[in-house]
Amino acid sequence: MQKRLSQEDWLAAGFRALAQGGPSAIRAEAIARDLKTTKGSFYWHFKDLKAFKTAMLTLWKDKATDAIIANLQDLPKGHNQLLALIKTASHAPDRFGGIGVEPAIREWARTDPDAEAALIDVDKRRISFLHEQLTRLGTDADMTHARLFYAAHLGLEQLARTTGERGEIERHLLLSLMQADKAG
Repeated sequence: MQKRLSQEDWLAAGFRALAQGGPSAIRAEAIARDLKTTKGSFYWHFKDLKAFKTAMLTLWKDKATDAIIANLQDLPKGHNQLLALIKTASHAPDRFGGIGVEPAIREWARTDPDAEAALIDVDKRRISFLHEQLTRLGTDADMTHARLFYAAHLGLEQLARTTGERGEIERHLLLSLMQADKAG
């Protein structure tokens, strides 16, 4: 007997489909086939495909930004939080699409206004958080430093898909930024 699928099971499958096949892969029938179930189960949890996509974006914003920031609040401010952020941000669970999900969401945002709005919101909050952390380190970092660090993270995430290198390069980037600020 197959266990009853939860809403999160469907969302995780949606993220895997997105990471593997792009935005056009977010289809109830295809995801149901992947889960070895019927579309009826999908419609038990979601009114329609738009509601499903909205739930995906909401979950992504929560897990990939809000929850990470909340978890870091318990650590000592500054360097420790930034290093933990690098480690956390560089590891997406395979159940939710792994390292392919973030680039896929960025691709999705190119053609879907709701995905674009979610991405803009997430990017602003992430950059703002980075700026706060850099400021707490006592650096002269302005928003440009935070944007550059974030852009480097995004680029390194892309590079990690082909090289397998993750996190360590960002740690060196952070340390270089801190040293350059102290020297300047």
